[in-house]
Amino acid sequence: MQHQNYCFTIYTMIDMKTVIEHRELCQQRDKEFLALYHPTLDALLRQGMEAGQARRAAVDFTIANGHPHYHVNHERAYRCVCHLLAAKDKKGAGALTCRTTAAMKLPKNRLRRQMWYEITQRVGLLTKQGLSVEKAIDHVLEHCRASRFFISPATAITKICTSARARALR
Repeated sequence: MQHQNYCFTIYTMIDMKTVIEHRELCQQRDKEFLALYHPTLDALLRQGMEAGQARRAAVDFTIANGHPHYHVNHERAYRCVCHLLAAKDKKGAGALTCRTTAAMKLPKNRLRRQMWYEITQRVGLLTKQGLSVEKAIDHVLEHCRASRFFISPATAITKICTSARARALR
């Protein structure tokens, strides 16, 4: 009985560490998003655009034109990228099917999957130049920028509302 409690405590600690790290990465992403969103919104409002329309246009512009870092955990990136690279090799070798999403437990969210495929593509290019997969992942996560923010407009608006409430309380 004591052993089970100890194992449960260890797994809970690992899960909490992952949750905390994920939350911190999301906060960093949100900061990057808001740093581009606010100047864009201000510019649209100065041009005379109606406030609601300007907010929506600023969100769409920021999502499509932002070049944030990839805010993902190194361990998760290693697991996903290795699986996707192996799946690509398997598919290229003539495999009939390759269920990467189900086997990898990739997110069902289309944008998050696109992000993982983009990271994998960049890692693949670096490994062809002679870097190990692990070093290539480290390089991509630390030095490369994403092609866009991989969040939906609804998620972005939620972040903006939270930010606006926090500013109003100051």
